Amino acid sequence: MDSTGPKLYMVEPSGLYWGYHGTAIGKGRQVAKTEIEKLNLEEMTCREAVKHAARIIYNVHDDAKDKEFELELSWVCEESKGFHQIVPKEIADEAEALAKAALNDDDDMDD
Repeated sequence: MDSTGPKLYMVEPSGLYWGYHGTAIGKGRQVAKTEIEKLNLEEMTCREAVKHAARIIYNVHDDAKDKEFELELSWVCEESKGFHQIVPKEIADEAEALAKAALNDDDDMDD
């Protein structure tokens, strides 16, 4: 966080680093990056971004191939007073519930 707001950097394996509004690493990163690019992150609140992050993580997770996971969310924003903090439990729980519901809605449409 600086005087202009929060910043996000990711160091590539080659040692290069770039500034991002949103990015993804690991398995499923291409699908996640595509979903992130569809979002208007510059005009979104942190609470809205948390909900989208949870939805994207649940969307790219393949239950058939991947192990179960525990969703952990953190943020740097005005609500955290510019510090990196774990997202409050009630906000994280709401985001996770919405993500699971969206995933179930998608599954229902596939049937």
